[in-house]
Amino acid sequence: MLLALMLGLLTTVANVAGAALAAVEKNPSKRLLTNFIGFGGGFLLGAAILEMAPEAFQRGEYMPAFIALGYLIVYLGEHLFGVHLHRVPSNGDEAAHERHEHREAGAAWLAKANVGPAALVAAAAGLATLVAFNIHDFVDGLAIGAAMMENQRLGTLVFLAVLLHEIPAGFTLAAVLRGSGVSRRMAVLAGVSIGLITLVGIAIPFLLGGVNTMATDIFLALATGTFIYVGASLLVPVVETGGFRWSFLWVVVGFAAFYGTATLADAFVHLE
Repeated sequence: MLLALMLGLLTTVANVAGAALAAVEKNPSKRLLTNFIGFGGGFLLGAAILEMAPEAFQRGEYMPAFIALGYLIVYLGEHLFGVHLHRVPSNGDEAAHERHEHREAGAAWLAKANVGPAALVAAAAGLATLVAFNIHDFVDGLAIGAAMMENQRLGTLVFLAVLLHEIPAGFTLAAVLRGSGVSRRMAVLAGVSIGLITLVGIAIPFLLGGVNTMATDIFLALATGTFIYVGASLLVPVVETGGFRWSFLWVVVGFAAFYGTATLADAFVHLE
């Protein structure tokens, strides 16, 4: 377990490094935040579509239902408790006035919450992303711990596969949180949180003597649905309405970043 936890600490360092990259600018411009959010949206969708959903589908016939549940939990929570901060269309449209009221309510909520005024996405999007990443990295930790119990070489390979994702994962999480108006310090602490939850996941198989695979499968499916909703419904629309000509390309860059790290991760795993 000591070796597994030492390797897990490296994933924490990678998470924090990625988060710090997204928090370098004290007062980032709207264009920079929009680009970061585009990268985050692409990365989340890449993770959900290219890896998490196919993996979940292989773990049982009920997993699609849990993916849908993960999507609906965030959707309902965002609409019942969150606020919308999208660009307001032209006047004369009743729906536009309603969206404008949502935006004003969002600005007031953010002011009371003592977060930055430059929020481009709802606070609910940042919270949902934080929760989903913690679930995702917890499952990653379980995978590392379980593999290490079976075989140290296999555990090390799984660790390397996970590690490759951690810098862009930390960056994505911090970028989304910065886009929701969170301070640099809180964005970096969010990176710390997903690193620490990985360590918790690593330790559990050793402490319990194994892992409940059904629970792990459900966690994975719920996180998949959350990633899909946050990426497609909350982040990518911000890029499309941000008003910056080439920001949409950052969604593609996010997809490419995930695909590249996933390809390298597969190469490590196939060494076993």
